[in-house]
Amino acid sequence: MLRGWHANNGAALGDLRLGFVCTKQSVDGQDGLEGYYCEYDHPLEIDQRMVFARHLEAPMFDPAAAPALPVASWPKPRLEKAYRNYAMEYVRTAAPVMVQVFGPEDAGYLLHLTGKLIGMQYFDEIARGLGATRGSATEFAAFLRALFDAQDDVAEISESGGAFEIRQQSWNLMADLDDYHPACTKVLEGLLEGLAAGCGRHIPVHLKPSPGGKPPFVWSIG
Repeated sequence: MLRGWHANNGAALGDLRLGFVCTKQSVDGQDGLEGYYCEYDHPLEIDQRMVFARHLEAPMFDPAAAPALPVASWPKPRLEKAYRNYAMEYVRTAAPVMVQVFGPEDAGYLLHLTGKLIGMQYFDEIARGLGATRGSATEFAAFLRALFDAQDDVAEISESGGAFEIRQQSWNLMADLDDYHPACTKVLEGLLEGLAAGCGRHIPVHLKPSPGGKPPFVWSIG
């Protein structure tokens, strides 16, 4: 995270003189991840863009002195889109890397568990934004219809005897990834299971196997 994100911000901004100085790490039992950016007087090599300085203290944060986005060119819809894109890119890059690091089987388990926990935790918040409610498989199918529509994924829903089949034609979040692996679908499978648990008790969700782990995905609900 430090070398992949913090150390790379200077390069991303086009300023190779900008590096990150890490003064604390919570994983070492300290009271948080702390540090500051420093603009040097010369371009930095890759291994110089992040350094540890445990003997230093990061300056106190002053919100009044921090740069702010101009409201005229960054209205609320644009800011919300930036937040959304950041969150999406986080998952797009992390899921394939997990497969490379842990292998498909272990990564699939971790992605599934993570997705399920997130779904259970955030169902109510997402449902409010979509005008959905808790309930049975019927309410959950309506929730998914709104969710797929909100993320620009085409989905066709059919009902038979109180059970629903959803044919998800696209998964734009993972589209066009060169390092995509079928195990990445586990995060989506877990997410929908967690959302179902948040919607109501005993709403079964099943994803039928798909060739190469790519759309169309066929979901059975209820």
